[in-house]
Amino acid sequence: MLNVECFVSGDICENCFFVTDDENEVSFVVDPGDFSVRLRQKIIEFGTEKLKYILLTHGHFDHIYYAADIKKMCPGAKIVIGEKDAPFTNDDMLNSSAFFGFEIKHFDADITVADGDSLDFGNRKIQVIASPGHTVGGVCYRINDILFTGDTIMRETFGRVDLPTGDAKQMFNTLHMLLAIPENLTIYCGHGEKSSLDFERKYNPVKRYKRYDDLY
Repeated sequence: MLNVECFVSGDICENCFFVTDDENEVSFVVDPGDFSVRLRQKIIEFGTEKLKYILLTHGHFDHIYYAADIKKMCPGAKIVIGEKDAPFTNDDMLNSSAFFGFEIKHFDADITVADGDSLDFGNRKIQVIASPGHTVGGVCYRINDILFTGDTIMRETFGRVDLPTGDAKQMFNTLHMLLAIPENLTIYCGHGEKSSLDFERKYNPVKRYKRYDDLY
């Protein structure tokens, strides 16, 4: 059984998720965007040696800030990011920390991923879905009926496209691609409450527009 816990931190109230598989005694973190005492304690309690991945949905500072610290605490864990967002971890303009007055520790990802890739997690697979738009190399991570979407699709909204490498047309296409997934997946997003694909199919504003030109 998978357990998902959300830790909200930082001035922008970003969501970080700690996911555990008690049966196989493995865990991963999604988007550790800021220091969190509670998250740190949770990782230690479950076992630092059991943390397999630090998954980054995209390279913005409020989703990667604490990744280097967790890696230091859990050296066996692999930092994972979309291949086109890999430069963000060492570039303060790309990760937008320079625009908001933040300083982050630069680091390199251990694994870069692209659409269709998968990661082993216990007896399950974490599937990678490319989701460009908010950033050029943003990705979503799917495991079973759970979808971690970062700032791509969020409850009744979607991510901004006016930061470096953001692209409105890509975002529009990505959102429609995600909403076309036939299953009703639970969405754990980068900010705000969790949602589901069925809920977003009804209430996300992008559904009111059939063409990119109608939305932007």
